[in-house]
Amino acid sequence: MQLFFAPDIDNDEVELSGDEARHCLRALRLSVGDELFLTDGAGSLCRARLVSVGKADCLAHIVERLPDPHPRSHYLHLAIAPTKNADRIEWLVEKATELGIDRISLISSQFTERQHINFDRLSKLAVSAMKQSLQTRLPLIDGLLPASRLFAEPFSGSRLVCHCLPDVPRLPLSQVVSPASRVQLFIGPEGDFSPDEVALALDNGFQSVSLGSNRLRTETAALAVVSFVNMLNA
Repeated sequence: MQLFFAPDIDNDEVELSGDEARHCLRALRLSVGDELFLTDGAGSLCRARLVSVGKADCLAHIVERLPDPHPRSHYLHLAIAPTKNADRIEWLVEKATELGIDRISLISSQFTERQHINFDRLSKLAVSAMKQSLQTRLPLIDGLLPASRLFAEPFSGSRLVCHCLPDVPRLPLSQVVSPASRVQLFIGPEGDFSPDEVALALDNGFQSVSLGSNRLRTETAALAVVSFVNMLNA
């Protein structure tokens, strides 16, 4: 299956341009009459056929609208402080998208070391990972938001904060997440959340959780969460 990202597939004629057209015309060398699949990143999937090609764009005609191949009964929102090394957060966005995630919020906290994020690059990585893994859902990526602001935002579902503070009781993640549920989980920076930040989360209705006895890197902890939630709902 050759899957392409087209945000607007409401009409039967869909134009591909930019990176999608380059991939179609230069990398795959598709031509008029060739078949391809389109997704809007919101769960829709269409079978289409190329009807015209240009130097920098092409036009596809939708011939069949298909049911969502990966319907989801759960929702996962990961809020995470960006790592000092930008490559690690980029790797996380790619892998989390491959596994399946609904929203990724990058947050700033007391010990966050990186304050500049290339969101355009993160978006492109997410689109590529969605297509590579043949998914039809593109995660919302937002930030850089203060952790305190997101702590205070309403959320319908389980609200979890992951930290390593030894004097704050924590439950294993496996005891607080159930199948077909809505989950919002916060992971702090390399220096962890501060005691005041954890206290603020708890005051806003969060459950304190642990990922085990190993001390994990920020991006490793995040990927462990995404993997666990998806396996739970497989």
